[in-house]
Parts: sequence; C-alpha cells; structure tokens
Amino acid sequence: MAPKGQTEALEHPYCFRMSLIDGGVPSPDWVALDMEAMLRECDGTIASKDDELRRLEEAIETLKGKVTKATEERQQAVLARQKAQHVLDKLHAAIEEATGLRATRGHGSSRLRIVPPPTDPAVAPPAESEPVAAPIAPIRIAGPRSIAAMKVVSGDPRRSWSAGEVGRLLEGEAKGANRRTRCLLDNLHKQSALEKVYSADGKRTYYRLAATWEAA
Repeated sequence: MAPKGQTEALEHPYCFRMSLIDGGVPSPDWVALDMEAMLRECDGTIASKDDELRRLEEAIETLKGKVTKATEERQQAVLARQKAQHVLDKLHAAIEEATGLRATRGHGSSRLRIVPPPTDPAVAPPAESEPVAAPIAPIRIAGPRSIAAMKVVSGDPRRSWSAGEVGRLLEGEAKGANRRTRCLLDNLHKQSALEKVYSADGKRTYYRLAATWEAA
C-alpha cells in the first residue's frame, strides 16, 4: 500500500506536481502513467505529421507533373515559332527577289507571237533571238558599320556567319556587340544583301552573302 502522500498525488496530479516542487518523490505507478500519457501524445503528433507530410508529397508530385508538362509545351511552342519565322523570312526574301526581278525587266506586258508556217518545207524559218535580261545592279550599302559587316561576310561568301562571329570581328569583345550586330545583319537581310539560314534544329540563325553589292 502506497504511503498516504503518494496516494493523494495519484488522485490529484496537480497536488503531486506541487509535492515534487516541495521535494516529494513520485511513485513508480505515477511515473508509468505519466510516460504512457506522453507516449499517446507523441503518437498523436507523429500520426498527424505523417498525414501532413503525405499530403505535401502528393502536392509536390502534382506540381512536378504540371511543371514538366508546361516545359514541354513551351519547348514545342518555341520550335513552332522558329519554323514559322523561318518560313516567313524566306517568303519575304522571295517577295523582295521577285520585286527586284520585275523591276529589272520593266513593266511591259508580255505578248504571245504566232509564227506562220514556212511556205517552203525545206527552208526553216529564222529563229527569233531571245531577249537578253539586263544585268542586275549591285545593291548599294550605306553606313560605315553596314559596309564593314558586308566586307566581313564577303570575305568568305559561301560561309554561313553567326552574329557573334561578325560582332567579334567588328567590335571585339565589347558589351552588347552581339545584339547590335544581329540588328545590323537583320537590316542587311531586309535589303536583300544577306540571306538568313538556320541550323538543323532551328535554334540558331546564320547569315550568308545573297547578292552583289557596292558601297554607297
């Protein structure tokens, strides 16, 4: 049988804690009850946190799937845009080339000429001479930077030049040289002096000499 003080402590835990402060000694039964209560409390906390972690892991996996899908859709859109830009650039170049060709041939209307059969089958009619197209005048390039860029590209007319390569030859390693040179080469492309070509994956743009030119 537990001493009277310890029995009261088991029946009134608050009184027991006060007795500990006063120097009382807890009984083994009370310590066991207190530890069991602590175990139950810890088990509840562990179960709650396990459930919270499970929900967070499921949310993370869902977000990872959305990120992967969004990344793939963006890459597809980038590739589609590059191909569309390539087609549009080629279309513009073809239109400009056709406009220049029409300008060199004049605006006269084309007519069909009917040649009557010869009266003497043994004598063939004289062949009509084909009209000789006028030579295409070289494109006039103005501005020192444009002329310098055309000289670089003309140095190896069969080569496909990147904006970075031309920029380094024009400005060295100056900051922003790549961006400025790309704008310059795009402008020369619009003048039909340069042709745009693309890498196999459509991600890189190169420039190549497209016509004869002269400094303005």
